[in-house]
Amino acid sequence: MVNTKHAFWQALIFTIIIFGIGLLMGFFLENSRSDKIESNLLNSEINLLDQQIRDRGINQFNISCGDTKQSTFLFADKIYDEARQLEEYDSKSKFSDTLKILHKRYDLLRMILWMESIEMKEKCNEDYHTIVYLFDYASDNINTKAEQASISKVLIDIKNKYGNRILLIPIAANLDLESVNLVKEKYNISKAPIIIIDEKTVITELPTFNKLEKAIFESR
Repeated sequence: MVNTKHAFWQALIFTIIIFGIGLLMGFFLENSRSDKIESNLLNSEINLLDQQIRDRGINQFNISCGDTKQSTFLFADKIYDEARQLEEYDSKSKFSDTLKILHKRYDLLRMILWMESIEMKEKCNEDYHTIVYLFDYASDNINTKAEQASISKVLIDIKNKYGNRILLIPIAANLDLESVNLVKEKYNISKAPIIIIDEKTVITELPTFNKLEKAIFESR
C-alpha cells in the first residue's frame, strides 16, 4: 500500500513537472512568434513606403527600362519570400488579426507592383508575362483549399521554368481592399481562385501545367 502511494505521488509530481515545462515552452514559443510577427509588421510598413518612393524615383530619375525591370522582379521576389514566412503561423491563433493586417499590406504592395508592371510593359515594350493569382485567404472550404494548393503548385512550376519571363503576383481576393475590389469588378470576378494573364486572359478553372503554359504564351 505504501509503495502504491509512493508511486502515485511520483507520477503526480512527474506529470506536474511535464505540464509546467509544456506551459513554459508554449509561453516562450508564443513570445517568439509575437516578436517575429511584430518584426514582419514593421518590415511590411517599410516595404510599402519603399515601394511608393521607388515607384516615384523611377519616373523622377529617369531610370532605364533594364534597371526598372530588374528592380521590379527583385522586389517581387522579396515580398513573395516575406509573405511566405507568414504561412508558418497558424491563422487561427491569437495573432490572426495581426496576420490579416500583414497580408493586407503585402497585397497592397503586390497591387502597386502590378500597376507598375503594366506601365513598364507599355513604356519599355518588355517581353515578359504578368500572372496575377487571386485566391481566398484563410479559406475554410476543403475543396477551395485543395484547388488553391494545386493551382499554387502549377504556378510555381511555371515560374521556376521561365524565371524572369514570368512576373507572378498572388493577391488575396477576400480581404476587402478597395483596390482589389475594383479589379474584381473590372473582370467581373465573383469568386476565387482565379488567374489573370497579361490583364487580358482570365482562367476560372483549375489548369494543368500544359494548358496554363499555352494560355500564357498565346495571350498576346
